[in-house]
Amino acid sequence: MQVILAENCGFCKGVEHSLAIAEKAKLKYERLFCLHPLIHNDSIVRKLNIPLVKSIDDLSVGDAVIISAHGVDPKTLDRLKAKGTVVIDATCPFVMDIHNKVRKYSEAGYEVIILGDKNHAEVIGTAGWCPGCYQVVKDAAEIDLSRSDKYVLTAQSTYDNGLFDIQAKKISGLIKNSKKTLEIVKTICYTTIERQKEAAELTTSCGTILVVGDKKSSNTQKLLKIAENAGADAYLISSTSDLASVRTENNKALGIISGASTPKELIMEVFYRMSEEKVIDSVAEEVKENATATTEVVPTPTEEKSESGSPKEITMAEGLKRYGASPKSYREGMRLKARVISADVTGISVAIENGGKNDSGFIAKDEAEIDGSYDPANYPADTVLDVIIIPKESGDKKKDINLSKKAYDELKVDDERVQRILAGEEFTLERTQEIKGGLLGKIGTYTIFIPASQIKIGYINNLADYVNKPLRLKALPAREELDEEGNPKKPRNPKRIVASQRVILEAEKQARDEEFWSKIYVGAIVSGKVKRFADFGAFVSLKYMDGLVHNSDLSWSKRRDIKPADVLEINKVYDFIVLSVDRENGKIGLGYKQLQKKPIEIAQEKYPIGTIVTGKVAKIMKYGVFVELEPGLDGLVHISQIQNSYLENINDVAVKEGDIVNVKVMNYDNDKITLSIKETLPVEEVSVHEVSSDADASVKGKGKGRKVKEEEDEGPHNFVSGGSRVSLGSIFENLNIKTDDDKNE
Repeated sequence: MQVILAENCGFCKGVEHSLAIAEKAKLKYERLFCLHPLIHNDSIVRKLNIPLVKSIDDLSVGDAVIISAHGVDPKTLDRLKAKGTVVIDATCPFVMDIHNKVRKYSEAGYEVIILGDKNHAEVIGTAGWCPGCYQVVKDAAEIDLSRSDKYVLTAQSTYDNGLFDIQAKKISGLIKNSKKTLEIVKTICYTTIERQKEAAELTTSCGTILVVGDKKSSNTQKLLKIAENAGADAYLISSTSDLASVRTENNKALGIISGASTPKELIMEVFYRMSEEKVIDSVAEEVKENATATTEVVPTPTEEKSESGSPKEITMAEGLKRYGASPKSYREGMRLKARVISADVTGISVAIENGGKNDSGFIAKDEAEIDGSYDPANYPADTVLDVIIIPKESGDKKKDINLSKKAYDELKVDDERVQRILAGEEFTLERTQEIKGGLLGKIGTYTIFIPASQIKIGYINNLADYVNKPLRLKALPAREELDEEGNPKKPRNPKRIVASQRVILEAEKQARDEEFWSKIYVGAIVSGKVKRFADFGAFVSLKYMDGLVHNSDLSWSKRRDIKPADVLEINKVYDFIVLSVDRENGKIGLGYKQLQKKPIEIAQEKYPIGTIVTGKVAKIMKYGVFVELEPGLDGLVHISQIQNSYLENINDVAVKEGDIVNVKVMNYDNDKITLSIKETLPVEEVSVHEVSSDADASVKGKGKGRKVKEEEDEGPHNFVSGGSRVSLGSIFENLNIKTDDDKNE
């Protein structure tokens, strides 16, 4: 791929001016400070190492203070002088000119309109030169036209040139039919205008634009926006690590432009890194025809012409030479080719060719082979090796560059692994960095991009939580965009793999779901942990899903106010029966009581028929008395089983609710328990006369007042009279009642 480097790259004159002043001041003053960052480039500010002060009050008499390239207001200058400090003004000359212009217009009674960012250091400083008569706006609609009859339109020096013209036209339209006047003074730096123009022109021949500069730089951000608005794939490159996110899957050239505070070293480093990744292989003519270099930083190369007159590509080396770039500096991880000079038992001495400059390097024996089987005889002189620069070991004083053939070979092994990955093999990636839209990592010479949407199932709130965390991944099939004719717009970059952990998680989830639902059917017994309670029931975790136990399925108790906490405990595991399944809506109905014995079953085991139990009278009904044997378990004593004598009206009963009585278990019928109080009472004694009288009354059909008790024993029925048993036959004989035997006689 060809690369086109814009003509206006590197520091602008204003930045060079400010830096030159700062460097001289560092040599002259021992106590030197800055009120604001000198320029908007963190790497340069760190390199200068001039401390910032939070407030003028923190300064002492005699301290030297540098005014940044963005300038300050006159009140700040007066305060510094009153403090007794030495003021070193490094304000950009162009910004100084803006200050003078707005001051003159302000003194002439004009309201100054400044298009720009009200929080930017330059705008704050400029506004101070027209106190009380200025407005900082981003759009014409924000202007208050009631404040004056005379207005002058200016702008931040790095404002978008095209946007300025649009806003100027809008403002002119607003005052067209009024008596107000408007002066338009375009205070945008000429360098800014040229760079913005180049950014727009680059997009016509470049599909990808790299805007090299600091994120805090206003002019850099505007270049990025211009490239994006023109439809290019634009990237802000603050350091070479940002290059990992760059996609170059188009057929057009790669354009490089920089902000005004970007050092040429960073631009060249971008060049080198892209060439090492084999993204760019040649340099093309700069976008402007017959352009003449106007900057000392990076001159524009002119392409050679072939015999036919058409442009001729030049190699990267030739292009860098024409740009005046010095041989590249070495850094850890850089891949190089090295020629063997000699090899011995300690390692291999090599020569590195670097832009015509020969440097020596050394490959220790432990860095020669992956398997450690080093043999000097395998490395004859003039053998060319692929190597990688590695750090020097602690205490290593050799001037040679430390190299590793083993590390390069491991890259090749990783590249072979990538082929299996592309064929569908699952792989693990542990080292990643956060970029816009996802995470980025490396395997061999390949870049692995994991979109945020492919890291997990569901939305990710904080992408940083997944940086340098092990990810299980699979490569996603390449998707090519097609033009109107059905041809690929952007061929896939073979060195870039888009991968997903989500596809693995979803496949595993689907398998788990299938296994889970295969075990969830009506009637299945499942174990689950009680998760939480609700008014209507309890939610139970079944590992992958939750089920609901409704209050009605918690207990066999007849209490209407039964609650989950009365039966279950949070975080405790129980067995449940599946009552209903709705897989489509993910709902599972569970039952707990269905696996528990019914109260009647427990009662039958605890209170067999014939057992005498103490209970409490719970309720008195017209047909009998309910006696509670224990909480939730009661039985009925029929009116006929309350006392020995006949009871016609329940209201005549001698017991009341709450009384403790003895009862005898008589029978179980479905869920009902039949009890008797009478069976626990002593048998009443009656005389023969009373028995005869009662028996006679019985014969006459009157059973009222009968005071005899039939014994439930085998053989002829006997009755108790006067404390002694008499046979039924003798009673009948006394009553002159013939038995069937008598009749037979």
